[in-house]
Amino acid sequence: MANFREYNVRIQRLQNMRRVTLAMKMLSTTKLARAQETMARAQAFVREWGGLVRLASRAGGSIRHPLLVPRAAPESAFVLMVSSDMGLCGGFNNNLNRAVSGWLDANQAKYRILRFSFCGRKGHQFARDRVEVRSFYENSVRRPDLKLALAIGREVFATYAEGKYDEVYVARNRYAGPLSQEPVVERILPADPDVLPAPPEGEAPFVLVEPGPARQIPQLLERYVGYRLFEALLENASGEHAARMAAMDSASKNISALVDTYTLLRNRARQASITTELIEVVSGAEALR
Repeated sequence: MANFREYNVRIQRLQNMRRVTLAMKMLSTTKLARAQETMARAQAFVREWGGLVRLASRAGGSIRHPLLVPRAAPESAFVLMVSSDMGLCGGFNNNLNRAVSGWLDANQAKYRILRFSFCGRKGHQFARDRVEVRSFYENSVRRPDLKLALAIGREVFATYAEGKYDEVYVARNRYAGPLSQEPVVERILPADPDVLPAPPEGEAPFVLVEPGPARQIPQLLERYVGYRLFEALLENASGEHAARMAAMDSASKNISALVDTYTLLRNRARQASITTELIEVVSGAEALR
């Protein structure tokens, strides 16, 4: 059993640790509020842009643009995995890693070519030994940048339009709320016009597209991919801050419980020490009589 001084040292260390976890919780709470506001604006814009792609695809009549038609028997796929750079955020990254691992187990065998790119160090560290790595975009998740997202989107779209990949996926944590992040692996190319957001006023019976859907759809779709990636980066940032806020709150409560336990044990140790000293004094006095 530890003595009084040893318990004091443990309690002091726990209190110092609790100051850190509380500070991290407050910081994540502030960052989450900002990230949520930016994410909400980006999601509204993505829905509007998706509506433009949908309208342009309908303008072609019964003829579907090749970029919007799923390819028969896809043999090659590209996956962009979006995770965080840092830990201390509960199961945020582990849940995504498990989802990607399950997706690989179910789909890896059917592709002749399967390549990954990564935004976020944690996902790269997890999957780099299991898959062929195409790119690792460093410093892309801490502060999501629209220019970087559009650049990645152009690169991804170009490889798909050139026929290097039959399908393009994004693996990310979908932000469902401060206490819920859902790991998903979703296809973004080829885009399905039927699941793209409808315009606010609903489907138009006729849309005139100049200079024509054949030229407009690739341009609209390229930007749409970039905006979808930017949305994924913002959702990842919001989810990371929310997960870290919850993890640090839980850690602070656990530390407080340990401090209470060690305080009780310290008081018992002190009481036992005092009792032992009293017994020794009384025993010594009795021996001198």
